Amino acid sequence: MELLTRGWTKIRQRWPIAFACLAVAVLGVTVYHVSADRNYVATTELFLRAPDVKTSVGAYQGDLFSRQRAQTYVKMFHSEELAQMVVDKLGLNITAQQLASKVSAAPVKSSVLIDVSITDSDAQHAANIANGYGDVLATYIAKIENVSGDPRVGPLVRVVTRADPASAKVSGYPTSMVAFAALTMALLVAASFIWFLERFDNKVRSRRQVEEITGCDIVGKLPKTRALGSNGDVGQAFDASEEFKQAALRLSLNVESVLQRLPRIKAEIPPVVAVVAGHRGDGSTVATRALARAFAERGRAAGVVSLDAPNRDLEKPKPVVAGSALAKTGNRTDPVTTVSCSTAALATEIRGCDTVLLERDVILIDTPAFHESIDAQLALSAADAVILVVRPIANTTLSLCRLVAAMKAIDIVVLGVVVNQATESSTIEGFYL
Repeated sequence: MELLTRGWTKIRQRWPIAFACLAVAVLGVTVYHVSADRNYVATTELFLRAPDVKTSVGAYQGDLFSRQRAQTYVKMFHSEELAQMVVDKLGLNITAQQLASKVSAAPVKSSVLIDVSITDSDAQHAANIANGYGDVLATYIAKIENVSGDPRVGPLVRVVTRADPASAKVSGYPTSMVAFAALTMALLVAASFIWFLERFDNKVRSRRQVEEITGCDIVGKLPKTRALGSNGDVGQAFDASEEFKQAALRLSLNVESVLQRLPRIKAEIPPVVAVVAGHRGDGSTVATRALARAFAERGRAAGVVSLDAPNRDLEKPKPVVAGSALAKTGNRTDPVTTVSCSTAALATEIRGCDTVLLERDVILIDTPAFHESIDAQLALSAADAVILVVRPIANTTLSLCRLVAAMKAIDIVVLGVVVNQATESSTIEGFYL
């Protein structure tokens, strides 16, 4: 069952490939059905008489003679002279050469019977021609055997079963069979493509991959939601998506629980946590804002530090109350406070005596993309711990390994991993879609 679930998950991950292969198969079947000529095959069965014999040995030899003659008579059906006899008998408007191309004959195995088949676009016409061959063949063979005028010799060929238009079969492959073969081939091709891509894929695609590469637990997941919009509006997502809100609240509980277990965190000083992602599109800002909003929803005062360009000459930073801030908490009126500063002024802004961030329960640093800016690494010097943000499928295993290696080189505590904008499957490895 797990294997089937995992296979279905892979198909869901690579659904464009499966869809494209199935679309090509359906298109091919449609073209075959529309363009294929619908011909009918009518068959007449003939019996070859053995020479008159009076002994058992003679009967056996006569039977062998008839079987051997059957092989010769089959080739006679390509004769234009025989075809002309049928044309004259039925009054057909085609040439003998054209008629010969419509006929085929084959001996029935281990018997003295011959099946004569005619292929034509009309079932009645095919049956008439097949019966016409059965009627003239005896005369044609008698003429060749030079016994046509001898009344003592019976006909060497007799019709056993006459062709019936009702029993004529459609030539070629049935559309249902072609459709089944095409769909089967499409699934095999899609499976081959998916296997090839999975074999050489370097994207992060499962919970197990994230845990094995980072060596940390996943402390939270922020699901995909349209409520975020193109600009990552966390406030709107909290109001419009209950799933996103609950995921952020669980994330804040897990982060707070891990922070309380850290020995280097002092109760009188708010912990400083840097939220780090490898690339700009991984969603570190969304994770930071969602975590801060979740802390505020739970009655905790959170401060968010947004880093500006390092060469920007900033005035004394002023606290900016987030639009989603809650009501008063004790004497504090801004549970979510956002400030902006440069990397050089980060330590002063966080630890300075006159900073409003010292009144927060937790301080979050929204760092730039780690692999794209040196500011992210400089900002970590002011943090007590970090939270890694991973966006499955968008991140590669190499990028994540580099990020983890950098955290180890800096020797900073990693609280855990936040999986951003991903839906987890119900498999053992937890594949992301």
